[in-house]
Amino acid sequence: MRITSFIILVLAISAQMLVASSVKGQQMEDVRVKLKLNRERLSQALEKIEKQTPFHFIYRDEEIREIPLLNLGETTTTLDILLTALLANSNLTFKQIDRHIIITKKIPVRSSQLNDANQIVNAITTNRDIQISGKVTDEKKIPIPGASVWVVGTKISTMTGSTGNFSINIPDSNAVLEIRFVGYKTKRVSARSGAYRFIQMEVEQQNLDEVVINNGLFDRKVGTSTGATSTFNNAQLKVVTNQNLIAGLAILDPSFIIVENNNLGSNPNNLPDVQMRGQTGFPNVGDEFANAPNLPLFILDGFETTLQRIYDLNINLIKSVTLLKDASAKAIYGSKAGNGVVVVETIKPEAGALRVSYSGSLNFTAPDLSSYELTNSAQKIQAEIRAGRYISANPINESALTAQYAINQKAALEGVDSYWLSQPLQNGYGQRHSVMVDGGDQSLRYSANMSYNNNIGVMKGSNRETISGSVNLSYFKEKFSFNNILTIDRNNANNSPYGSFAEYAKMNPYWRIKDEFGRLIPTYTNFGATVYNPLYNGELNSKDNSRYTNIVENFYTEWRPSAVLRFTGRVGINLQNNSSDNYISANNTRYASIPINSDLYQQRGQYTITNGRNSGLSTDIGAAYTLNKGKHQAIANAIYSITQNITNINGMTAVGFPNDNLDFISAGGGFTAGSRPTGSENTARTMAVTTAVNYAYDNRFLTDLSYRANASSQFGANNRWGSFWSAGLGWNLHNEAFLKNLKGKVDMLKLRASIGSTGTQNFSAYEALTSYRYNTTQNYNGDVGFNLISLANPDLRWQKVMDKNIGLDLGIFQRLSLRFDFYIKDTQNLLSDQILPLSTGFVSYKENIGEVRNQGYQIGANLRVYNNTASRTFVNVFVNAAHNTNRIRKVSSSLEQLNTTEDANKLNSGTNAEERALRQNPSTRYVPGQSMSTIWVVPSLGIDPSNGKEIFVKRDGTQTYVWSAADYVAGGETNPYMNGTFGSNVRYKDLTVNFAFAFRLGGQAYNTSLVQKVENADFIYNVDIRALEQRWSVPGQAAIYKDIADISPTKPTSRFVQNLSELNFSSVSIAYDFNKLKFLGPGNKSRISVALNLNDIARIATVKTERGLDYPYARTVSMSVQANF
Repeated sequence: MRITSFIILVLAISAQMLVASSVKGQQMEDVRVKLKLNRERLSQALEKIEKQTPFHFIYRDEEIREIPLLNLGETTTTLDILLTALLANSNLTFKQIDRHIIITKKIPVRSSQLNDANQIVNAITTNRDIQISGKVTDEKKIPIPGASVWVVGTKISTMTGSTGNFSINIPDSNAVLEIRFVGYKTKRVSARSGAYRFIQMEVEQQNLDEVVINNGLFDRKVGTSTGATSTFNNAQLKVVTNQNLIAGLAILDPSFIIVENNNLGSNPNNLPDVQMRGQTGFPNVGDEFANAPNLPLFILDGFETTLQRIYDLNINLIKSVTLLKDASAKAIYGSKAGNGVVVVETIKPEAGALRVSYSGSLNFTAPDLSSYELTNSAQKIQAEIRAGRYISANPINESALTAQYAINQKAALEGVDSYWLSQPLQNGYGQRHSVMVDGGDQSLRYSANMSYNNNIGVMKGSNRETISGSVNLSYFKEKFSFNNILTIDRNNANNSPYGSFAEYAKMNPYWRIKDEFGRLIPTYTNFGATVYNPLYNGELNSKDNSRYTNIVENFYTEWRPSAVLRFTGRVGINLQNNSSDNYISANNTRYASIPINSDLYQQRGQYTITNGRNSGLSTDIGAAYTLNKGKHQAIANAIYSITQNITNINGMTAVGFPNDNLDFISAGGGFTAGSRPTGSENTARTMAVTTAVNYAYDNRFLTDLSYRANASSQFGANNRWGSFWSAGLGWNLHNEAFLKNLKGKVDMLKLRASIGSTGTQNFSAYEALTSYRYNTTQNYNGDVGFNLISLANPDLRWQKVMDKNIGLDLGIFQRLSLRFDFYIKDTQNLLSDQILPLSTGFVSYKENIGEVRNQGYQIGANLRVYNNTASRTFVNVFVNAAHNTNRIRKVSSSLEQLNTTEDANKLNSGTNAEERALRQNPSTRYVPGQSMSTIWVVPSLGIDPSNGKEIFVKRDGTQTYVWSAADYVAGGETNPYMNGTFGSNVRYKDLTVNFAFAFRLGGQAYNTSLVQKVENADFIYNVDIRALEQRWSVPGQAAIYKDIADISPTKPTSRFVQNLSELNFSSVSIAYDFNKLKFLGPGNKSRISVALNLNDIARIATVKTERGLDYPYARTVSMSVQANF
């Protein structure tokens, strides 16, 4: 926070010094001003002068209030002469002091000034009001209420009434009226005195050919692009969410998928795992990208950025987002574009008077526990009886079990039915605020923004707080333009001290939470096992938080020596400091079993601290040439770029904190045996040359070509350079002569096709190099040696993605738009571990072995069902759907070995609860011809009614009671057959209502809740109600689940593979615009709107499973207000 405040202070002082130096010594005689007045007050005239000059006027309102309204034809003169003329018929005069002009009581005026001003004085007159009336209608002569009528060049305006009529005062008979209404072309008419004006408006047709998309490096018109892209503006994003951009994109485009994490649910500090058009990489390439091999490339205002920054980005600052999906659209990013590209453009300052924008929201978040169906006290005891937990052949044990039953039953009869699920939870009340000021003129434009967002999670103590500030300056001077954006973000994330939510789902309902004195009961005993109260650790002093400060400086310049030639340059600097603290008290229950006389007793308590620093530098220079000659249109771009990214991470763990309040790492007693501080460093450098040519003939035949040569330090010495390219063809059929007679019916009909090669490099910086580590634990004669830890591969090269895409864009009757894409996406040279003979001293090394294919299609439709522009009423419906199949075509020897290892592990039960859960659930297996999301299980015929045992089917078709990994088959696939969204947008005058649903059809899921809470239920803890109602208990019973008394673990079986289809009521937003309030003044710039947003409202699924195991899912309600002045 101190760094942020310091930088803002420096910027403010620098700006003040620049302004002061620019006006020092500047006199009114040296400043020329252009002024035109139409029945305006003197104060309004002075405001116009201030906008053109560096001077500021100081005066008393009461002294200038009685000066008549002024009219002046367009005049250009020096400031001193203009002021003399304006004040000539008053008792006021003026005086300059530095950059201030003070208007006071009149003193004698020099005759030279008065003579020069006489000509202007003669032109300044005062007029009485001239009133005219009229009526505004559409093309069918239906009245248009609510249209704005403005006297051009003044601030005089009005609005039409319910019958389309208006009446307005004009300064003179030469005035011009401008009429505006949403959905119609702006119209200007002369205001003739005494005449009643009938004004007919024309509907504004949207020309899809002129829509512009931003690919991060340059702009393209949709009409001449052959790529597969999706673009969404700020309004479209805020219709589906006001929380974060990632969640909004997942609703708007079905090819952009957030991989569901059933463990972390709605945890605000969990960055989502996202992918576009399927999985392209194996998840074993190591280091920080181990769990994100399919992450798209993110571009923010032309510069590469991180998922973290996009996740924390204030959605109110976003102008547009473009998804680049196929090679024709994304190949300009070469080696990093294989997983797709997300291009985000923020709002730029606009010329005009100072504008202030505010947006704020109050967010209410409630936990969603609808998927949990646990037993109550009576049901749990009944389930324990059926499972035989109170029966033992040993009389001593039988006596203890009988006593245990008496304790549990007594508590249940006394009405103890603790609802443990609610204990670590809260209703979160978060808030978000953003203030932006912008303005300027045609030469200098500026904007400054400050935003605050505090996302409160539903588990107590969890939140994510982000404070951001940015300054955007744009300067235009003839053929040059400069833009600079400085952004500072400060984030602080806290995880809940109450641990995993799964611990509370395990607690028995007949256990009291607190004793009669209101104190937490620390431990419970059930069937000989000791269970600790998870709330106890939450009450201890602890830390589990992380924070970062991110400073981004982006500079862009452009020179246009001619109308057809453009040169550009960019420099981006990104600095980020990260840190985290994790403190566990010595009183934590994890240390409860350590005896006081043990050496480990003094090592209770642990503090882990981690610090990191990321720095990035990117720069590029480019040239663009535009040709427009007859029917030929062409744009050629050439860009040279270099980047460098350096990451440093270090950390340490101390133990031995005797006092709960000693929560500082220096208070630790030392390190654990054999441990030491840790750290890592990664440096990656790239260089690229990019060329792109876009050609259109007669706006009918389209061609896109691009080539990028990339060099990177991440690859082997023999393969530093990689080549990436694309070719796209398009045909605008709607511009053909044989479809001209359908004009007005067919708005767009375009065929597209593209092919090209891109790459991915989401892996460690040193995979291709020989790596060593110093052996600091031993020395020889005072010298420290080092160990070889990885082998070099000088032939290691880029992972390449070959994209093929064909598409169709259709728009008809200005009502219906359709978009279809079919694609094949082949990933080759996948990085993976290659097994080595043990004689080499290494288990494996990195090699390009592996191929994956993703194939699918996407379709989107938008229909305007009803449209009445006059009443500003419309009803839109939309639907988007996508289908993708994923197939492994080739794997490495290490992945084959991984399959074998995992199969062997399934034969073991595991040494702890976590390992046991892994053994009971299917593992990912990499088998050619199958998907990376295939569910591998042993086929099952169900439960034998005679004995409650499961009957398996071996590979040879025989039946057995014995589970074996050798009998694995592909039991299903977690990828859906189709996923998508649908919804509607409705507007009635100033009220808008929007809602969206998300759906998935087909595909399967392995129901882990049935496995862990029903079939493998541990009756020491609470269980799912189905463990009582649906498990086998007596011979002859037809049951879904095995013998309730059978405590052997259930391994992956086809019984728990279930077909999954689901429907999510994703969002509802209701908004109202107060743009007619009198205090807002004339014009369309000032407005106030309020909105109510609901997210994750309801879910219907064919698979019933517990959701949000470690952190619950949540429903969110947000009330927001936005004001622009």
